Amino acid sequence: MSHPSISIVVLIASLAAGATASAQRATLTISGRVLPGTCTLSAPAITLDPVKASDLVTGDNALLAGALQFTGCIGVTKATLSFDGTPADGDPIRWKNTASSDAATGVSVALRAGASTGDYLKRGDSDVLVITGSTGSYPLRAGYYLAGTGGINAGQVQADVIVTADYE
Repeated sequence: MSHPSISIVVLIASLAAGATASAQRATLTISGRVLPGTCTLSAPAITLDPVKASDLVTGDNALLAGALQFTGCIGVTKATLSFDGTPADGDPIRWKNTASSDAATGVSVALRAGASTGDYLKRGDSDVLVITGSTGSYPLRAGYYLAGTGGINAGQVQADVIVTADYE
């Protein structure tokens, strides 16, 4: 008794064993670049202590420390900070009092880099903060600024400074 299915399997197996397969290899190269990530930038408000108009002297008054905080930094080694906003009338180094109601007159806002010493930060300035690890802090100080003793009127003081951070 002959089994036709067995002879077909044997024939296919012998043909496959006799045939040589041709193979090719290729290398797939994948490339890219990991760009710096970002940080979460927070700029807590600096609420200046109230000061009597009669206690103000020409120059900086009642400077108060603050800081820009950078958290959650991934792949960031430095942040280039730029500052924008409305400069004080006739004084491009300080910031204009932009309080919308009951605004004090004759007073502007001083903003200085650093915790104890540092230059004024004004519109158009930039500074670099080195980021180590996943956090960073940029210390600064803000206070009242009196250009001269004439024309002081009591009231609210506010300045909004826009800080932009570019990461590398």
